[in-house]
Amino acid sequence: MSKIIGKKLAYGAGALSVVAAVFILSMGLTFGGTTRTHKPVKLGSATPPIAQLSPAIEQLSDAFMNVAKAVTPAVVQIKVTSTPKAVNVPGGQNNNMFKFFFGPDFPFHNFNMPQGSPQPEVALGSGIIVSPDGYIMTNNHVVQGADPNGIKVTLLDKRQFHAKLIGRDPTTDIAVIKIDGTSLPYVSLGNSDSARVGQWVEAIGNPFGLDYTVTQGIVSALGRSISIIRNKYGIEDFIQTDAVINPGNSGGPLVNLHGQVIGINTAIATNTGSYEGYGFAIPINLAKSVAEDLIEHGRVIRPYIGVQISAVDQTMAKAIGMDNPSGVLVQSVESNSPAEEAGIKSGDVILKFDGVGIKDMSELQEQVATKQPGEKVPVEIFRNGKRLTLTVTLRARNGSEFAEASTGTAAASNLASLGLSVQNADKETLKKYDEKNGVLVTGVTAGSEAQDRGLQQGDLITKVDNKAINSVDDLNNIVKAHKPGDALLFRVTTQSKTNEFLALAIPSK
Repeated sequence: MSKIIGKKLAYGAGALSVVAAVFILSMGLTFGGTTRTHKPVKLGSATPPIAQLSPAIEQLSDAFMNVAKAVTPAVVQIKVTSTPKAVNVPGGQNNNMFKFFFGPDFPFHNFNMPQGSPQPEVALGSGIIVSPDGYIMTNNHVVQGADPNGIKVTLLDKRQFHAKLIGRDPTTDIAVIKIDGTSLPYVSLGNSDSARVGQWVEAIGNPFGLDYTVTQGIVSALGRSISIIRNKYGIEDFIQTDAVINPGNSGGPLVNLHGQVIGINTAIATNTGSYEGYGFAIPINLAKSVAEDLIEHGRVIRPYIGVQISAVDQTMAKAIGMDNPSGVLVQSVESNSPAEEAGIKSGDVILKFDGVGIKDMSELQEQVATKQPGEKVPVEIFRNGKRLTLTVTLRARNGSEFAEASTGTAAASNLASLGLSVQNADKETLKKYDEKNGVLVTGVTAGSEAQDRGLQQGDLITKVDNKAINSVDDLNNIVKAHKPGDALLFRVTTQSKTNEFLALAIPSK
């Protein structure tokens, strides 16, 4: 510190000497008969080595600058505060981890680690304003776990807002929050189906807390599935880019040279936690469809067609009479599903969905997810050496029969702490699931423990803590017998008649 102060003082004294000298010279005084003159120092050449760029390069450079200027005002920094659950230190303050590892003489009291005192955590991410009234699209993993009033948004013009969580969808990693403001800039959404490998793109966001950073690159691949969404209905069909994306970019836009958002930056492929060459963005067509549902309904109403599919490789294509591998193979068709009603059969190959060519399983998932229940969609298939086009009428994934809780003997119950609504299952429903007992899930709250752990509307809960569930009262009694923080093991049967075990923790109130 003394060195710094000394330098400051020396700089200040030197400055005063210069001022005095300038003053004296301005009066025309001389010292020893010699007049001191000032010669300005010239550094560097004023002539650029390359005087003129080609018009194409100038135009490309201008395009990058114009995109950054147009889009950046609608990109926001998101600061999320969350408080984790209390961590009990074994033995309390006087027998903590430092004492365990370093011995009884370690000055652990200096670390101020009271037992059961969780500390707030702060994380930074990005988002894009998608409407003039303040709806913001970002990643689910950016806002997941946020405290009430724990989402703070900062705009490029330095305005700050507390945002409200509208809804989030773990299956696509999309979330929507909202701020109340005036004269809000907002982005233009492009068509991610038009994205092409090799096209120029820019990524805009707040990596490492560095506000409004712009990087450029190309779309380096399409339809990537990298297995990062831990959800049984997870949808991955990422746009891959070499535009630099780092922690903090999550939720920010991937933009084409028209200034349109074609993706939501979400993940990176890395061994170090930082950029190593590849980033991944959720296609904006999928993100837009999810956001619209979250804004309108508070949850995602996802359609389904009811097929089990697999990839078509060269050997499979040859075996079924195709010239080249294309599309996805239908392994099985669910009974009473939209696919069965449309005439799709096991062994068919789905080549196009609503006119879009299907290259792999993730692409079909994405295309279905962008539609709404009730839509009639043309599906082109390959069967016995011929191409056919069938019309599939999409339904909600869990069937229209689960859209509302029934009344009368099927008494509804809202297990609010878990975010779960259920009703008693009648004999016909149990027969449909090939089960002898259970209660039917009629609703799952967006962002709840039940949704996070993978429970879906239309699942049949047959056991909890290894106890058979015959009625809503059975389930209520088991939940009431446990305290916040306890974990319950659920056995559920899905609509496709698969059995799964899911663990749910009872949240703290």
